[in-house]
Amino acid sequence: MVLEGAGQKLILAFVTLILGVVLIGTVATQGLVVTQLSSDSQTSINLGGLASCYVNATPAAGAQVNGTNDPDCNITVNYVPTGWKRYDGTNCHISEVVVQNYTRTDTLVSGTDYLLYAGTGIIQMLNTTDTDAVSLGNYSQVSYRYCGDDYLNQGWGRSTLNMVPGFFAIALLLISVYLFFSVAKDYDII
Repeated sequence: MVLEGAGQKLILAFVTLILGVVLIGTVATQGLVVTQLSSDSQTSINLGGLASCYVNATPAAGAQVNGTNDPDCNITVNYVPTGWKRYDGTNCHISEVVVQNYTRTDTLVSGTDYLLYAGTGIIQMLNTTDTDAVSLGNYSQVSYRYCGDDYLNQGWGRSTLNMVPGFFAIALLLISVYLFFSVAKDYDII
């Protein structure tokens, strides 16, 4: 009878460890999905294709952006903050925005080469030498970070959720250690 109980405890201990190892990765991955910002790297935006963005209808070498505050030269990102993300203060506005030329060799400067409206997802190109048709190659590359639809926007909630896999692992370890200790005690090993 003792062998039967000890055998069951050993099997339960190993099953607990195996399930824990299998599930810990899933628990951690799902936690990261809702606690980390997503990223997007738009392939390219053809400024020459935007209506009246450049002075000339077909941008030639050196064509300048049509005016400093021309709404025709607005780039709207793929993942515009909408709904609760737009009104969540600055927590879920687009961030870490990088605007580069077509070959990704030159990075434009926010406030000098473009204006960023993070809450609406708009990047407005300005009339500078770095934004002319030659410098950009008529195209610009944009990458940024944004909140996904299931993003947990409260800092304390993200911190708490990120601790769950650790506590899950500790609980599984303690259960397994208890069962192994119980078997060792039953056989007077300890």
